[in-house]
Amino acid sequence: MKKNSLKFLSFLCVNTSVILLFSVLLFHLSVKQWLLLLLAIFLATIGEYAVSLFWNGRRQREIDVMTNRMLATQNNEEPRGVLAEPQSPYYDLINAFNQLQSYVKHMQSTMQRDLANYQSLLTSLPVGVIHVNRRHIIDVFNQTAADLLAVDRPETPIAESLVIRQFALSELITQTFNTQQNQQAILNLAVDNGMKQYEVSTFYQKGDVQHAEVMIILYDLTTVLQIERMQSDFLANASHELKTPLTAITGFIETLQGPAGEDATTRQQFLQIVSDEAQRLSLLVNDILSLSRAQQRDDTLQKELTISDMIDKQWEQIGTLYTDKAITLRNDVPRDFVVHSIYADVNTILQNLLVNAVKYNVQGGSIQVTAFKDHQHWQLNIKDTGIGIPTSQQSRIFERFYRGDESRQRKIANGTGLGLAIVNEIVSKHNGTIKVQSQVGVGTVMSMTMPL
Repeated sequence: MKKNSLKFLSFLCVNTSVILLFSVLLFHLSVKQWLLLLLAIFLATIGEYAVSLFWNGRRQREIDVMTNRMLATQNNEEPRGVLAEPQSPYYDLINAFNQLQSYVKHMQSTMQRDLANYQSLLTSLPVGVIHVNRRHIIDVFNQTAADLLAVDRPETPIAESLVIRQFALSELITQTFNTQQNQQAILNLAVDNGMKQYEVSTFYQKGDVQHAEVMIILYDLTTVLQIERMQSDFLANASHELKTPLTAITGFIETLQGPAGEDATTRQQFLQIVSDEAQRLSLLVNDILSLSRAQQRDDTLQKELTISDMIDKQWEQIGTLYTDKAITLRNDVPRDFVVHSIYADVNTILQNLLVNAVKYNVQGGSIQVTAFKDHQHWQLNIKDTGIGIPTSQQSRIFERFYRGDESRQRKIANGTGLGLAIVNEIVSKHNGTIKVQSQVGVGTVMSMTMPL
């Protein structure tokens, strides 16, 4: 207001001085004329002042618009330019401002795209990613890390102690900050009421002491280590199972090559043992090959299979091998029950399940086979009246070479211990499931479910 008053007074003084100068030099005015002249000077000054305010207002509005647009950009609103007229004294400034706004808009778009890509990458990574600053505040925590640690994905930033409750993992992070060195370890963490093995790598990001950061990468090794143990156990068991018949065959052959071989009765007895052990060895090799094939993806085309007919064909072969047990089969699968699958796989499943149902059945027992399907799956149930499986062993019967109480099992039936493992591998390959329900002294029901 003071500035505007001074401007008005300056206009008035200039106008008055100019008019008075010319009036004194050129005219002799009366008092009345002087008063009219002064009034005219005052009105002219008001006009000049109004015009000045108008032009200054237009210029100020351009500055105000630029200021407001800049403040809006700082508040993360979309950058916008300002219209400028060529005659504006701020034309060059406004053009520079518009170019700056366009650059900021482009950079915002690029940053948003990069941030979206970064978030998408974090979400899709098969490893857990956690980022912690020196104050132990987490600012990155992807969904995989939440799944691995069995916690809800937190809103970041959040204190490390509120999310990471495993002492070993927290200690590794602290050690990384203290030593300022990358760390790597395999940690056994209590997660979701169980123990899991994680490979944890920490990466120290240098800065000053107050701004150092650590990136943590989590990878679940539980399944990998389980597979390694299974492979190790398989090799040990396979070696043992192969060595046993080979040792027997070698031993009895050496015996036959000596004086004992001259006795016809002894020779016949030992040759029968050698034959039995060779057959056992052959069955073991065949089962190992079947297990290997079951683990491989098969490109064989699926075709329509009539399950009832396949069961009948299998029983023709199995029944002749175990005639002494007098087992009866009830094939209650409808004759029109047809599924689309790989013949060799379904045939192997039927063979192994039916053979087990016979071998571990009681004398004169029975087997019942039923099947049904819905719009997504088909299920096969094989129920026997056999010796049953103890509850403590039911979770392990699909392991390779597992035979429960081996001394008890061998008295009842010989086998390689791979039959159910083969079935389990084939069913898993087809994205199916197999379950067991059993009671000692009552019998067992094997239920296999596979997608149509």
